[in-house]
Amino acid sequence: MTDESVVYMSESVLERLRVSAARSHPLETGGILIGVTAGDYPWVTDVREFDSPGRGPARFILPRGVTQRAVRDARRLDARLGYLGDWHSHPADVPASRTDLLTTHKTALVLRRQVLLLVARRRGKAYALDLSMARGTRIERCRIIPTGGLPPLAHQTDTISQGEAS
Repeated sequence: MTDESVVYMSESVLERLRVSAARSHPLETGGILIGVTAGDYPWVTDVREFDSPGRGPARFILPRGVTQRAVRDARRLDARLGYLGDWHSHPADVPASRTDLLTTHKTALVLRRQVLLLVARRRGKAYALDLSMARGTRIERCRIIPTGGLPPLAHQTDTISQGEAS
């Protein structure tokens, strides 16, 4: 891990991640992060959660094919949206595993762009959100900047570009 990067994330997404993790406890749950790039910064504006066959207290595997379908569905509502990364919960106070980080790194290499990994880990009775970004050969910790939602299309600026589907 190197220096901390910044990622914008809507407050409604932050809440949905914590609620999803708590509702799933003591099993892991997860899904994908959807949004845009604002200037040089990812901006997570939506999150999708998926059922994972065989999930457990230390296991979540994103089902094959759900990412592309979810991004297509999101783009039907707003063409600016795209895939930014994955997320899952840890029912214990445990950070991203080596497998989590290697998988994210591999995805970034395949897509040839930055990819986010968010782990919602149980700390006491609540969930802390740890965010990392795989970029090139590095994985960086990220600081989450809470925001409002994405402005409607009529207020779109030139500095907002669509994410990429994986």
